[in-house]
Amino acid sequence: MAAVVMATVGWSGLALQYVIFAKAVGLGLATWRYVGFFTILSNIGIAAIATAIALGRDNRLTKARARLMGLTAIVTVGFVYSVLLRSTWNPQGWQKVVDVALHDATPILFAILWALMPHGSLQWRDMKWALAPPALYLAYALGRGAIDGWYPYYFLNPGLQTTAELGVSIIGTLAVFATIAGGAIAVDMRMGGGKSN
Repeated sequence: MAAVVMATVGWSGLALQYVIFAKAVGLGLATWRYVGFFTILSNIGIAAIATAIALGRDNRLTKARARLMGLTAIVTVGFVYSVLLRSTWNPQGWQKVVDVALHDATPILFAILWALMPHGSLQWRDMKWALAPPALYLAYALGRGAIDGWYPYYFLNPGLQTTAELGVSIIGTLAVFATIAGGAIAVDMRMGGGKSN
C-alpha cells in the first residue's frame, strides 16, 4: 500500500509539473528545463522504484542499493530545498501543490516505504552507489549550463560565484549526500540486526 501511495503521489506531481512548464514555455523548452532539475530526476527515480515494488517486481529497481540511491537522493532534495531554496520563491495554485508533492510529500513517503522494506544487506562500500547519481548530476548540470547559460540552482551557477565558492558548493552538496547515505546505511544495518553481509 505504501508503494502504491508513493508511486501515485510521485507520478501525479511529476505529470502536473510538466503540464505547468509546458503551458508556460512550450513543449520543447519545457522538456529541456524539466530534465534539468535534480528534484525531477530524483522523483522519477523513486516513482519508478515504488512502482516496481507495488507491482511485486524483483529486479534492480527493488534491490537494496537502488532503494538506498533513491532514499539518499529524495531526502537530500527535501533537505536542500528546505534549507536553501524554499525561501527564494512563493509558488501559488497548482504550482504550490506540485511544490509540496515533490519536495515534501515524496521524501516522507519514500522514507516510509524504505523503512518498511527488508534490511540488513547494505555495506559501507555501498555508499558509492548513493553518491554516483549526484556526482553525475553535478557534471550534467554544469555541462548543460555551459551550453545554454541556464542553471537550475543558484548554488551551481558559476556566474553567481567565484570558482572557489562554486567548489565549496559542490563539495558541500556531496557532503550532504554522503551524510544522508551514511545514516541510511547505519540504520539499515541496525534494522537488519547488525548484519553487514
